Amino acid sequence: MNTNRFLIPVWIIALSLTVLTIVAIVQTATGLPGARANSVPAIDMPLGEIAKNSLPNLPLTGIDFPNQFHDFGIIPDNKKGYAAFTFSNTGKEPLLILGAEGSCGCTVPTWPKEPIAPGKLGKIEVAFDPAGKLGEHSKVVSITSNTQPTTTILTIKATIIKSE
Repeated sequence: MNTNRFLIPVWIIALSLTVLTIVAIVQTATGLPGARANSVPAIDMPLGEIAKNSLPNLPLTGIDFPNQFHDFGIIPDNKKGYAAFTFSNTGKEPLLILGAEGSCGCTVPTWPKEPIAPGKLGKIEVAFDPAGKLGEHSKVVSITSNTQPTTTILTIKATIIKSE
């Protein structure tokens, strides 16, 4: 059983807390509903810098996916689909996949947890469960890594028919 989807990496928790802090700062500064006077200490830093500084301070590298799209075609609603997306580290620093998240619970990615050396290949596998769905569906997987931009989007598509 894949337990990756049940683990919450520390950086996600830190990022969530940072976002909540930013929202509170903006609400307080602008007087938006939900703001409480003096509820958040003043921070003399642009909001973009706060968000940028909340991610781990890692050296940047490059990532290249020859294909960021997979079409399963027509599949029955009782047959899971699996796709593999190969990528390469095109930079000069080790590539770290910090996380991968499907757009819904039916789309579950697995990714390498070890650094990918410069010039080497890696693979992200995506499992798609069409149960309970019919018709055309498109799902995305958001990959977070030490690249610029930090997020890369992979897309899967399927036309799902009722199984017999």
